[in-house]
Amino acid sequence: MDLNLDAPHSMGTTIIGVTYNGGVVLGADSRTSTGMYVANRASDKITQLTDNVYVCRSGSAADSQVVSDYVRYFLHQHTIQLGQPATVKVSANLIRMLAYNNKNMLQTGLIVGGWDKYEGGKIYGIPLGGTVVEQPFAIGGSGSSYLYGFFDQAWKENMTKEEAEVKIIYA
Repeated sequence: MDLNLDAPHSMGTTIIGVTYNGGVVLGADSRTSTGMYVANRASDKITQLTDNVYVCRSGSAADSQVVSDYVRYFLHQHTIQLGQPATVKVSANLIRMLAYNNKNMLQTGLIVGGWDKYEGGKIYGIPLGGTVVEQPFAIGGSGSSYLYGFFDQAWKENMTKEEAEVKIIYA
């Protein structure tokens, strides 16, 4: 068996959300894989839900896309009924409700991030099973285990937008 330890290796999907002193920065890799095979090298894993709220998607692409589509529709209805945009917390809780109520059928982990006039920039992690956790930064996907140590050490309170962007690009 020939092991080439210098060969590049896939670290899986990585999605990241980081808060800074004026908002949030979201990031994701662009590979879509099927096992060890990279099926698409230019997929978009960040989806806009409203003008001010986005979701990073990992896991089953079909599952995460349908959840995003349903939530986008419900948030549009919410905005029409209330006459104002939904908050980041409302968006995250709507995703949580869909993920939890369908936990036996969905294989997706999501990070919701955005800014609203009530609470400013917020990040919510929603892993498999539908728990919602507000965090200063969230990391998800099968490649996330490589980054937890880095972000535990590198993340700090009141970062500038530029500092947050550099950390996401570095990751």
